[in-house]
Amino acid sequence: MKDLNQCREEIDAIDKEMIALFEKRMNVAKDVITYKLANHMDIFQAAREAQVVEKNVNRIHNEELKEYAKSFILDMMNISKTYQASFIPTDHVFDLSSPQHDHIIVGYPGVPGSFSETALTSYFGSSANRKNYKNFEDVFKALENNEIDYGVVPLENSSTGAINDNYDSIRDYGFYIVGEQNISVSQHLLGIKGACIEGIKEVYSHPQGLLQSSQFLSQHPKMKQREYVNTATAAKYIAESQNPQIAAIASDKAAQLYDLEILQENIQDIQNNSTRFIIFGKHLEKSTDATHVSIVFTLSHQVGTLYQVMKIINDHQINMLRIESRPIKAKPWEYYFYVDFEGNLENQNIIQALEDMKAHTITLRVLGQYVKK
Repeated sequence: MKDLNQCREEIDAIDKEMIALFEKRMNVAKDVITYKLANHMDIFQAAREAQVVEKNVNRIHNEELKEYAKSFILDMMNISKTYQASFIPTDHVFDLSSPQHDHIIVGYPGVPGSFSETALTSYFGSSANRKNYKNFEDVFKALENNEIDYGVVPLENSSTGAINDNYDSIRDYGFYIVGEQNISVSQHLLGIKGACIEGIKEVYSHPQGLLQSSQFLSQHPKMKQREYVNTATAAKYIAESQNPQIAAIASDKAAQLYDLEILQENIQDIQNNSTRFIIFGKHLEKSTDATHVSIVFTLSHQVGTLYQVMKIINDHQINMLRIESRPIKAKPWEYYFYVDFEGNLENQNIIQALEDMKAHTITLRVLGQYVKK
């Protein structure tokens, strides 16, 4: 058995050699980023990294050490990528456009009286020009076809979570979040004049309206739930049907607009129920007041890749607000990761952090910056 002091002396000697080699390797890494920048290449090269890992792990003779060697090589490459990212110029990284204010048209899903229209009014004011569309997807198509300048759709509810289709549409259409509006959402059971709760056999609402009122509906099992494209559209349908046996779950504003009675008010499961709406447009917009940034990225299917991005956020002392994963349809068990954090795209620390993240992700796209309301 070796003496402990002897072991420590040997480790110190090895560390001395390793540190010298580390410095030498990092100097070459600097040469690499200089070449990549000159040739407009990404720092992260997945195929190259896989080759480096495999080649070096195969050099290990002790089978018990191969997994440790893999971790060692990956950690070393992550350090190298972070170092390389520090050399990327941060001037004019983002092409930020000025917000539009004059003669704009804003699109929203549903009909007058919908929660989306309420969010639109809260953000743009009651005099804003607006167009309504049947469903969420239609609002995105309208912006793509230049029918509107901005769109408003719900993204997340405080009790039922994310509205994933809209997450996917922001990414798929290549649009940008330019604003956010949170509104309090109170759900009410609406029927025609003279209707009563005991006589209701069917309830119509958007799936979110039904889900947010699940406790009330469970107490009335005779009411069959019918999904509808929008809460306010459901209210309009009830008014047009003049059937006392059907009802809608929608807002009090919808009740007023379509001359319906509130059969039971505030039937949402959580009384302080609220929904986060996003305002989106075709361009990433500048805003000195912006306090939040949203991004989406994909990762190589390896251990520790998500941790590395989280580490960058931590190292730059950025306050992460939420993370959401969505499956990549063409790649089973791989995901898009949506992250919101505090910051502004004109802040050098945020820009540097994003460049660092790009070096550790397969793809990364900034979805927008905005003031949280």
